[in-house]
Amino acid sequence: MKGTYCVLDDEKDFLAVAEGVLNKFLPDMKGVFTTDPEEAINLARKGEPVIFIIDIVLGGKTGMEIYQRISAVSKKVRVIFITGDENFVNDENIKNQILLEGSIDLMEKPVKWHELAIKVKNNMQLLLYQCNLEDIIAERTQQLIHADRLATVGTMVSAIIHEISSPLTFIKANQEMCRYAFDRIQNVTEDKEVLSIFERLINPSVDESLKGIMRIEELLRSFRRFYKRDDMASKVDFSELIEEIKNLTYYNIKKNNINFTFEITKNAPKNIICKKQELIQVITNIVNNAVDAFEENGKAVGDGKELKIVVSGDGFMANIAVSNNGPEIPKHVIDRIFEPFFTTKNADKGTGLGLAISRQIIKFMGGTIYVENKSKKHPTVDFIITIPITYNA
Repeated sequence: MKGTYCVLDDEKDFLAVAEGVLNKFLPDMKGVFTTDPEEAINLARKGEPVIFIIDIVLGGKTGMEIYQRISAVSKKVRVIFITGDENFVNDENIKNQILLEGSIDLMEKPVKWHELAIKVKNNMQLLLYQCNLEDIIAERTQQLIHADRLATVGTMVSAIIHEISSPLTFIKANQEMCRYAFDRIQNVTEDKEVLSIFERLINPSVDESLKGIMRIEELLRSFRRFYKRDDMASKVDFSELIEEIKNLTYYNIKKNNINFTFEITKNAPKNIICKKQELIQVITNIVNNAVDAFEENGKAVGDGKELKIVVSGDGFMANIAVSNNGPEIPKHVIDRIFEPFFTTKNADKGTGLGLAISRQIIKFMGGTIYVENKSKKHPTVDFIITIPITYNA
C-alpha cells in the first residue's frame, strides 16, 4: 500500500523502537521518524498523504499546536496522538479537543504497536480513497468548466458563421455576374482590346476570387459539422474525415509551411462506424499539437516539416497513425502527456485537457491511444490510435 507515516517524538529511544517495530508491521509504507517538528511540517508541504503519530508533549510545545501547523499546509494529513501521561488519557476535555483537531485517536504509552499499525494502515486506506475521490471530483469539475466554454465557443462560432455567410453570398453572386457579363460582351463586341483586358486581368481575378469563396464556404461547413453534436455512431469514410481535418487545420498548416499528407494502406478499411465529430476532435487535437511543437522548436520556413496520417487495419481494428518529424518529446513530458491538466504550453494556448479528453473518447470507442517518441532510430513522433471498425455507441 502506498503512503507515508511519520512518528514525531522527542525521545530518541522511543523513535528507535518505533522504527524497528513499525517497519516490520508496515513493510509497504514509508516511515519517517524524527524529533524535529520542522521536518514533519516540511513533509506535509510535499502534498502527499501522510499519517502523523505525534506525542502530545514535545519539549516546550504541544503536539496539537504542531499538528495545527501541519494541517494548515496540507489537507492530505491525519494524526494519531500518543502520550505517556495518563492524566491526558483520562481528561475528557483534552480528548474532545483532540477529536476537534481531527485526531484519529489518543493512544497511551507504552504503545500497543500492533494496534497502532492497524490504525495507521486502515486510516491510510481511507485517506488515499478520499484524496483520490477529491482529485476525481476536481478533474470532472474542470472538464465540465472546459466543456461549458466549448459550448459557448460553439454558439459564438454559429453566430459568426451566419454573419460571414450572408455577405459571402452577395460577393459570390457579384463574381458570377462578372463571368456572365464577359459571356455577354463576347457576343456583342469584337474589340480585341476589351476582350484582352477581360482575359488577362478581370477573368483570372474573378476565378481566384471564386476559388477563395469556395474555400471559405467549405471551411464554414467544416466548422458547422465540428460543433454539431454526434448522438449516434454512423458510417464514416476515412478520406472525407481527413479532408475535414485538413479544413480545420488549414491555416496553421499553411502558415508553418508544413507538408501535410495522408495515406490509406491496402489493408485499411475504407469506412469505420463511429461518432465522426469525436474522432475528428481527437485527430485535430493531435495535429494542432504537432503544429505547436513545430512553432516552439523555431524551425524556419523550408526546413522540410512533415506531418502525415496513415490509416491501416486488420479487418477488425483500424489503426490511425499521426506522425510528425518535429522535435522529440522530453521524457518528463511524455510520461505525463495524457494526464488531465498537464501542459507545457502557455495559458493562452493550452489547458492540458486535449489529450486527456482524447484518450477518454478513444477508450469509450473501445480503442487505445499511445505515443511513440522520436529517437535516433525512430525519425518521427507518432500518436497511434487503434479502434474497432465498428463499436457499440
